[in-house]
Amino acid sequence: MADQRYGVLRPGFWVFVCLFWAFMVSDVMAQVTHLQVLDADGRSIALLELFQRQSTKYVLEKEVKELFSGTGIYESVMGRVTLTIMGKKIVFRLRQNQVKVDGEEYVLSAPPVSISGNIAVPVEFLTVIMPAVIDKQITLDQNNGILQISGESFAKDSEPRTDSHVPVGSDAEFRVIIDPGHGGRDTGSRTKIGQLEKDQTLKIAQQIKAMLAAEEGIDVYLTRSSDRYLTTTERVNSANTLRGHVYLSIHFNWSPFQRSRGFGMYVNNNRTRLGPGLNLGADMLSSGGRDSVNSSPEIKLFLFRARWLAKELAKQLESIGLSGEQNKEAFLADMDDLSMPGVLVEVLYFSNRQDQIILSRPDFINSVSRAFCDSILGLRDVLRN
Repeated sequence: MADQRYGVLRPGFWVFVCLFWAFMVSDVMAQVTHLQVLDADGRSIALLELFQRQSTKYVLEKEVKELFSGTGIYESVMGRVTLTIMGKKIVFRLRQNQVKVDGEEYVLSAPPVSISGNIAVPVEFLTVIMPAVIDKQITLDQNNGILQISGESFAKDSEPRTDSHVPVGSDAEFRVIIDPGHGGRDTGSRTKIGQLEKDQTLKIAQQIKAMLAAEEGIDVYLTRSSDRYLTTTERVNSANTLRGHVYLSIHFNWSPFQRSRGFGMYVNNNRTRLGPGLNLGADMLSSGGRDSVNSSPEIKLFLFRARWLAKELAKQLESIGLSGEQNKEAFLADMDDLSMPGVLVEVLYFSNRQDQIILSRPDFINSVSRAFCDSILGLRDVLRN
């Protein structure tokens, strides 16, 4: 009787086993080619195995580590990899697109994975992450399978590192600093059809500046006005130098879960380092709320501006059909050391199907920019009264 029951179950059991095995060995069956690595003089210095998995090409983490004379630790329980190369720490997790280099976050278009039991990173890791680590330009010729490490410093830039300065004699009553997230080698997240976060944030920032150009008493500055890479420190230093009254950082979000959608708001809270550069203007307003840590008038005014702007932004974005999360007060590297109230906005999720429909609307950039402008003008009017 037992054998008969086993016989009944056996076909389904083996179908399951075969499907499971096919899934598990799909990594093994990835097409393998090679990527030749050249130094600045065109001499071959390495030959990396190149794995094709679906539409993404990968190289093994151990070969990257060897190429750049690095060391690494893999925490299997957490799926976390920590590499140390040229004194810099690189941290990433399997199946997550985010990579941190000494705390600076980058987003890859495809996540690191396991291939045949080995950790593998997308080839993009070599052209996006490694230049920031070794401070050398790295170019990829996909057609010929050649990766070349240049002798040129990646940080070399003939342009100023920030895009703005305070005009001599500027007496604008309200200075707004707009920070388009990401830029240059830091592309940010990516939609399924290839839209990049760095492009969308810049389009919105430029449109906001254009819309506010006709408003009297407002000066608008962008931390970047082109596709350029800036560190978080450079963005914050630029804003502080400009002595802005409010700082608005524009981002988009990404998640592996479809339930994650809509906008998110973050304000720099009362743990922000307030120094002598604090720019609150002459107006002193009540915060309209309580602070558990510091109740000084400066802190109250600081938080009032940030909270008011975040609340108004949420209201305006909801009016154009976006849903969102409750405002959060957080200690964020993006706004650490700011000497002014700051709000970081994640407009929507590139990964969510419903948000992608909103993103595809012809008037998306214009409507979001208008929502931001109305919020900024609203804050200016509140501070005037």
